[in-house]
Amino acid sequence: MMKAVFEPSNLFISEIEWQNQESRDKFLEHLLDNLKNISDYEITKIYWTDELEEILWEHPQLPPWRQDRDWKIQIVPIIYKLFNSVKENLPNHKQLTSCTVQPGFNSQDPSDLILNYFLELIHILIDRNENIYLCLGIKTNKQEYIFSCKCHDFKVHPTIIENPIQWLNYIDIINTYWPSSVNEIDKLHESLKILFKIHNSQPIQEYEFSPQFVKDIIKATNHREKILQSIVKRLLLTKQQAAKDMNLQDEYLKPKKEYRFRVTPRPASTRIHYKYAKNKILFLKYYDEGEHDEGL
Repeated sequence: MMKAVFEPSNLFISEIEWQNQESRDKFLEHLLDNLKNISDYEITKIYWTDELEEILWEHPQLPPWRQDRDWKIQIVPIIYKLFNSVKENLPNHKQLTSCTVQPGFNSQDPSDLILNYFLELIHILIDRNENIYLCLGIKTNKQEYIFSCKCHDFKVHPTIIENPIQWLNYIDIINTYWPSSVNEIDKLHESLKILFKIHNSQPIQEYEFSPQFVKDIIKATNHREKILQSIVKRLLLTKQQAAKDMNLQDEYLKPKKEYRFRVTPRPASTRIHYKYAKNKILFLKYYDEGEHDEGL
């Protein structure tokens, strides 16, 4: 599991920005959505140090959300619980000082001290030859950041996370949510919920899976990602749109009184069969490689 670091403006905001309702709301939404996605889906851990911890919770100049009497009662416990559930402390045994970052961060906040501690944290990762996710604050420009120092050849080229929704692209859906028995149908539903979130969409029609369909995909060892992608695509289209889609090739099988759409083209020729039942799409069966003629 690749670990992550939070660019400091995720947690530290200036007093001026905090007093502006719009910037405050965006800051809190961005922070909480990042923490919630990481926590809910167990995507990664956030590297942290004692120095950053002290500034966040004990330093005389606390972040505004720690000092604001009207906010700290409701916000601090939420942030504290979420952040502590995903952070991993990284000791600085070698007393490494700060490294450099190119290009520099565009935000004038956090303070030089906070940024210095953050760059010390990255220097520890340089010493460990370790790459990470870099989760950007809401005002920090997305660029190809490179962290380096004069004492090591290794440079950190982080994977950039600009928006909280991007964390979902790094969930191992197949290994985490693929059902291994009919009783694990909830895993299948959860995997589709994640994909709908990634698409920022919702299915236009309710749907269900027959026990036979779940049994079929449990046995499928190939094309698992394509199976999920095809299901999501079909559920985002109307009947007319699906019929016109050249990739799905959705068609009605009159003798069987059911529909089918393509998962993979020839030579694999895998298909999913379904029907409309009580205004829902009911997924009936998955035909794997070499089986699609059986569904005719």
